[in-house]
Amino acid sequence: MKKQTEFELRKISGGVFDKSTLMTLYKLSRKGSLGEIRSIVSTGKEANVYHGISDDKDIAVKIYAIETSDFKTMGRYILGDRRFGEWKNRRQLIFNWAKKEFKNLKRAYPDVKCPMPIDVENNVLVMEFIGDDGIPAPRMKDFPPKRPRKYFKLIVEYIQKMYSFGIVHGDLSEYNILNWNEPVIIDFSMGVLREHPLAEELLVRDIRNICNYFRNFGINSNHEKILESVKNAR
Repeated sequence: MKKQTEFELRKISGGVFDKSTLMTLYKLSRKGSLGEIRSIVSTGKEANVYHGISDDKDIAVKIYAIETSDFKTMGRYILGDRRFGEWKNRRQLIFNWAKKEFKNLKRAYPDVKCPMPIDVENNVLVMEFIGDDGIPAPRMKDFPPKRPRKYFKLIVEYIQKMYSFGIVHGDLSEYNILNWNEPVIIDFSMGVLREHPLAEELLVRDIRNICNYFRNFGINSNHEKILESVKNAR
């Protein structure tokens, strides 16, 4: 397996990685969790996602931005989560945020179709790449399902399973579901534990988002009944 040097990582990043992130990537490389980073998949205010290779397998490398992330919003989702203690500064909060997504993925995978979590270090999360030859799978928003009823049923089942595993996704919509021959749930960073103060509100929002999306395909559903079935499936 090829391991990239700090210089190579800096060259690929185009200089956008700070020294701390470069050292984190290099540490993951030495651990064997990251072979090389090849291309950027998506960019955002809170994180960029890259396509990489490890042991000849495609991986996704999610790097959370330390300076531009929404500090106050993140705090609301971590405060009250028994898995994390207090944080002293923005950097520690972002590190907890990365760990939170990793822990949420570990709870969901493999019973819920989502990327397999591989490793997390500081503000970098390594997970399974969903796509082919470096090209990411399309979001359901951009590539609607050909069999919407099947997808709707599967997604509701995934919501039920996540809840039974003690987590609520918190940001579920057609934007965070990939269409890759089946629905694949992504972006678990906002996920909270079932007993979190925001869990009920987020669960209702997740269910409403899914019901509203599939209504475009003639699938009429009652979000209150689905909410009840999710809670009873524990």
